[in-house]
Amino acid sequence: MKLRAICLAILVVMAGLTTMGLRQIRGLEPGSSDTEIATHMDAVLDHAMQRYSIAGVAAGVIRDGEIVWRARAGRSTSEGAPVTDATSFNLGSISKPLTVWTVLSLVQDGLIDLDAPLSTYALPFEPDYGEHSPDAVTVRRLLQHTAGTNQPGYGGWGAHEEQPEDAVDLSENFAPLRVAYQPGEHRRYSGGGYVLLQMLVETVTGLDFDTAARQHVLDPLGMTTAGFDSSRLPTVSEAFNYYRQPIEDLRDVALTAAGGYASGADIERFLLAHMDGGGVLTNDSLEQAFAPTDPNPRFAMSYSRWETPTGILIGHGGNNSSWNGQIYIQPATGDGFYFLTNATSGAQLDFDLSCAWLGLMESEDGAARCDEAVSLTHQLAWVSAGLGAASLFWVYWLVAGCVAGKRVLSLRPVGRGPLRLWGRLFLAFLAFAATLFLIWIFWTNSVIWRTETIMIDEVPVDELETLSVALTSLFALLTLCLWSSPKIRR
Repeated sequence: MKLRAICLAILVVMAGLTTMGLRQIRGLEPGSSDTEIATHMDAVLDHAMQRYSIAGVAAGVIRDGEIVWRARAGRSTSEGAPVTDATSFNLGSISKPLTVWTVLSLVQDGLIDLDAPLSTYALPFEPDYGEHSPDAVTVRRLLQHTAGTNQPGYGGWGAHEEQPEDAVDLSENFAPLRVAYQPGEHRRYSGGGYVLLQMLVETVTGLDFDTAARQHVLDPLGMTTAGFDSSRLPTVSEAFNYYRQPIEDLRDVALTAAGGYASGADIERFLLAHMDGGGVLTNDSLEQAFAPTDPNPRFAMSYSRWETPTGILIGHGGNNSSWNGQIYIQPATGDGFYFLTNATSGAQLDFDLSCAWLGLMESEDGAARCDEAVSLTHQLAWVSAGLGAASLFWVYWLVAGCVAGKRVLSLRPVGRGPLRLWGRLFLAFLAFAATLFLIWIFWTNSVIWRTETIMIDEVPVDELETLSVALTSLFALLTLCLWSSPKIRR
């Protein structure tokens, strides 16, 4: 009875701790003052950096075209150098909006025709069109992810790996690029389509993509700490894993898809340019960039499009090995938000920091997205609690049996139970192997935290780690329980 009371008390405590630890959205109220915004965002960021072990962050809020909150927090190197306005982060897929601007600037110069087939241009690589007409794969459709190309995303390459020489080698030999779907029918996110745009820009300008982007977009906007070649940037942050340990950064070959870098200060300049083109794009080009696609009006040229009471909110996220980020801008009002991080766990800020700011925008799409994301974290937390309860049951079963003199730990099975020696060995091996597998995945740098792993979209890493602890504990206890037998009274 004492053992049952203890187990019941532990269950109550577990349920209470789980309830207290559930992730919550602390959103800003519409109409909050600038001071309230800054105070609230500081509190959310401080809490998130501590809870999710985030190494470094650059973030900010724009209101009516003015920066009302700016954060440069944490470190950018293993030696402890702070994040500053000049610290560049890998942008992941936020590179795609920069690519859109680069292509549209060349359209304005008459070097590219938006509605011309890609086959019009003598690229060094031609995708396999299969049964689809090359004329249907246009530059506009590539920008809108409606050209039917495969390869949704690309990873980077470490120094120890065999690497593609360039985008052509990547598309021919490492990640074969082809037109897999009927162009124009559906929107399918495709980094492969943006690699074709990389080749297009280099072909029509005669420049490498980094130089072309600098000349046509980055330099005119004053983005001096942004680019697609990190070796040309003054200060680039190191990459960190979930435990704030430095890990190897990777070489991106698909520059237009995920190889851009920028500092927080330069992202601010880029977002502010969305209101009037920043002297780079005309109003007509901006309208084309933000216009809804025919197959899916919730998306534009790579940007997502959300309705709000005060106009269209556009945005794009980026997740690239240890790098995570998000941008939003409402061109009509000059309201915006961004964050950039150098850590695997930085994706957690899309649950906390992004959703805090989205409360200002009164977007039903944004609220639904945040509710769905947080709901997932709650489900994982309660599954972990359930596994913890199951582990507690098996602890009670084993300890109570031993205390009552009904069970003993033994190497060989005793009695006529259903588990004979070989069955017990087999089940014990499975439980032990599963335990080692979980330890390998979650508590080493071998798999989930290795730099080659891309965290696509927002992953609730904190809740997944708790789930892994619960699973490992349950498997370990089941293994122990399998090696007990009924005690035979003589």
